[in-house]
Amino acid sequence: MRTSIAVLFVTALMILAPPVRAQTAADPKAVARGKLIEGGDFLKRGDYREALARFKEAYDLVPSPKIHYNFGLAYRGLSRPAEAIEAFEKFLAEANDASPDLRANAERFRSELAQQVGTVVLTCDVEGAEISVDGRSYGATPRRAPLRLDPGPHQIVVEKAPAPPFTRKLDLGAGQRETVAVALASELPRQPAPLAAIPVTPVPAPPPPPAPEEPPARPHSLRWKAGWGLAAGGVAFLGFGLVERLIANSKFDEFNGATAEFGACDAGAHVRESGGARCARLLSDGNSAATRATIGFVVGGALAAGGAALLALTWNENAEPASAKTALTCVPDLARAGLACALAF
Repeated sequence: MRTSIAVLFVTALMILAPPVRAQTAADPKAVARGKLIEGGDFLKRGDYREALARFKEAYDLVPSPKIHYNFGLAYRGLSRPAEAIEAFEKFLAEANDASPDLRANAERFRSELAQQVGTVVLTCDVEGAEISVDGRSYGATPRRAPLRLDPGPHQIVVEKAPAPPFTRKLDLGAGQRETVAVALASELPRQPAPLAAIPVTPVPAPPPPPAPEEPPARPHSLRWKAGWGLAAGGVAFLGFGLVERLIANSKFDEFNGATAEFGACDAGAHVRESGGARCARLLSDGNSAATRATIGFVVGGALAAGGAALLALTWNENAEPASAKTALTCVPDLARAGLACALAF
């Protein structure tokens, strides 16, 4: 405490040191300096309430930010840690020309006192609402810094007319942290929406005529499908015949180029004596493949021809007419085993 008092006196001298010119007794700085000295005496005797009163009188005469340090010492002695922290923080924020030792003491006191207070994080859904705790104002919303309060019961009031005030009672302990969410928006009358100018709607231009719709494609007839089926079957059989023809040619080539044990293969009646069983097998396989190839070509050709005929009869079903006034129609003629076609105009 003696060190603090000594620092206090040094502060008072630095703040209110008289200039070189003579000063009268009515000089505010001289009077404030005397108040600081009186407050230091009360602080030394442990009368923190009287010390705080003298410091406030000095601050009213000369509002120097360095006097916040003296406030912090008095609040600290009165066991009002929240106000002491606030005073030391104001001193650190505003007294930029204070000595390094004095600033170090203020930071140390602030850290020690932080463990002795409770904090309240207050949020509000409207701006400009007044915050008060136990009748003391703490500014308006939004408040970003938490409220530091001494341990014990407190009453928080947040109000913004014409909504009814929000009140909350808390009993804080040292180091306790509480969150208070205030909802006032639903209690405030809604502002009427400004009248919007009535837009002038221009007369729309007539829409362009709709594009003619294409008629839907008619489904293929059974005759059309049968024609394609026969054509596909004909292609398959023609392919089969081609493969068998290649196999037959391969067998015949092997037969003609073979050399038997007692001579070349011979297709005559004496093949078994001249060419042996191998030549007979090649000749038989070649003839069988040639027969199958012939069947494939004949059946495939017939199927392909039948499919082509059916497709030719029905090609006009799904095609656009050449002229709106001309149409070609073909129907089977059973009596003549052919087609009867007519061109209509």
